[in-house]
Amino acid sequence: MLQDYQWAVEAELQNTPFIVTRLSDGFQVGYDLADARWWNVLQLNEVSDSITYTVRVDERRRRFSITDTVKRMSWSAGVSGFVPRLSWSFSWQSGRVRYGRVIMLGTSPGGFEIAFSPENERARIKEIGEELGLRPRMSPHVRIGLWAAAGGVAIGLIVPAIIMLSLSLTGNH
Repeated sequence: MLQDYQWAVEAELQNTPFIVTRLSDGFQVGYDLADARWWNVLQLNEVSDSITYTVRVDERRRRFSITDTVKRMSWSAGVSGFVPRLSWSFSWQSGRVRYGRVIMLGTSPGGFEIAFSPENERARIKEIGEELGLRPRMSPHVRIGLWAAAGGVAIGLIVPAIIMLSLSLTGNH
């Protein structure tokens, strides 16, 4: 099942800047930076961030999850007047990340734009899993976030209720 899923995704992603890398319990889909053709396309589109989809497959339960990871890096160096400057930043986001960037590949002879969107590729990875009879499951990062949010709401409701109850029982107003 896992191998069929990986092969189907590899076939779907041919002629896109993505490459599939096998993992012990799934696979990863990310930019193919080793291929000069795609490196040039990404540079021309000024892509300075990286999106990776980590697909985990539980063959026994016939389930899969997709974890999105976006890494952004920027740097600059130069001189402002006589003062040298150097800046660098890095950010990392994981879970379910909406990545709306569209990468242009060019135009076809008929004048139509040729482009791809990582968000569409992610949707297709999910569809392929479902077509193979696997059920989607939230990634661990998303489940942890939901539990943390639920805990925060519970604490936000319970603590004031306990304070109000103790104040009313002690007669302090």
